[in-house]
Amino acid sequence: MDKSAFFKLTYGLYIITTQYNEHFAGCVVNTVVQATAEEKPKLLVTVNKENDTNKTMKKSKKVNISVLSQDADMILIGKFGFRSSKDFNKLEGTENILGNNGIPIVTQAVSSYIEAEIIGEVDCKTHTVFILEAKEAKILNDKQVLTYDYYHNVIKGKTPPKASSFSN
Repeated sequence: MDKSAFFKLTYGLYIITTQYNEHFAGCVVNTVVQATAEEKPKLLVTVNKENDTNKTMKKSKKVNISVLSQDADMILIGKFGFRSSKDFNKLEGTENILGNNGIPIVTQAVSSYIEAEIIGEVDCKTHTVFILEAKEAKILNDKQVLTYDYYHNVIKGKTPPKASSFSN
């Protein structure tokens, strides 16, 4: 199977954040999908089970999604995509606001954000697909969103091994 064919699927890049008690966690994902368009839209987000963000999301039952824009730099992407929340303060030096749900929302190099509640989970062996219900959403600006294609072909970014789209 030529797994590079999956890179032709369109993806965005997002920073998801969550918090349980005082423990904050966040990571970069490329698998956020709007599943419904009803009054409170449902979304799907996929996170590696080994990721601290996954474990914290399961406890918190709340998550925020920041839609990265094309002006996101590798410092921001690296901070959230290649470091662990267990031993690194990802919010230090990162522009953010506090969401209505009490969880920080990254606003640096972000076009919009969504606050959501986790209403279900599906086990996908190495990853968990979280089913979300949107509670709040806001457009911050009209900047072009960062797609996975732009990240790989223009920024020349790499994919971490725990990403849902990683391929050797």
